[in-house]
Amino acid sequence: MKSNVHDVALIFEGGGMRACYTAGFVTMLLEHGIYFDYMAGISAGSSHAVNYLSRDPVRARRSFTDVVLDRAFGDITTWMRGEGYFNVDYIYSKMPLEDGPLPFDFDTFIKNEAECVIGAFRRYEGGMVYWRKEDYKTIEDLTVRVRASSTVPYLMPETEIDGEIYIDGGLDSGIALDAALEDGYRRFVFVMTRERGYRLEPVPQIRLMNRVLDRHPVEKEALLTRHLRYNETMETIEKLESEGQAYVFYPDKLDLTMMDRDREKLLDQYIAGHEQAVEELPDLRRFLEGSL
Repeated sequence: MKSNVHDVALIFEGGGMRACYTAGFVTMLLEHGIYFDYMAGISAGSSHAVNYLSRDPVRARRSFTDVVLDRAFGDITTWMRGEGYFNVDYIYSKMPLEDGPLPFDFDTFIKNEAECVIGAFRRYEGGMVYWRKEDYKTIEDLTVRVRASSTVPYLMPETEIDGEIYIDGGLDSGIALDAALEDGYRRFVFVMTRERGYRLEPVPQIRLMNRVLDRHPVEKEALLTRHLRYNETMETIEKLESEGQAYVFYPDKLDLTMMDRDREKLLDQYIAGHEQAVEELPDLRRFLEGSL
């Protein structure tokens, strides 16, 4: 389980079901035997990271296409029951088990020498927490952290780990560049779920939303300022790209929201993402020369 790409951080952006498009990039890497020794993901990007590290292209695809056919995956009914619009207990506690509908190869994940960084936001204290391979002693240790990273506030119940409450890491910027920089990386491959040039707009001030969020002032402040952090991170990524320090995969044909559930549409978008990834493979290889 050796890696063949060194000194380059692979970073997956989140984005809910928009990540179906970038699942095609994950499978392209695995099909062509391109194995980074460091990857980081937030929210849906954390699912990409762990699927990639387990070297399972089928699961990488099915996690964002076939899962919507499973009635237990979640909907408005499970949300009203408090289980989440995306049924978190089923998705992260039952699906990945050996006898589950979407088993995860934890043995391969652990045997893989590469680092895997997953980030989530502390709901009450604020700020990001990043976990690494040393934190994943069991499959439950791993899947609860993927769940924490992906816990969209109010659509999914919050996640508790060791007495701390976590929600979606996208509340910060959704891109784990800060973690990779802290770990000493200076060259990057970013896999984005927004088109080139995208910038977040400020969250509109809605009275009802303010009433709800006033109970969680740290979360409210993070939400109202998220666009500043996201846009600043995008400026940094574009600068790194212009300096030759980053390769950035931007979707060309993205037609998804974070909530999409149409399996045929999701499959079409996965195929589009895979085709684009294959087309860009020569450019990616050129960027990785000397590291691959």
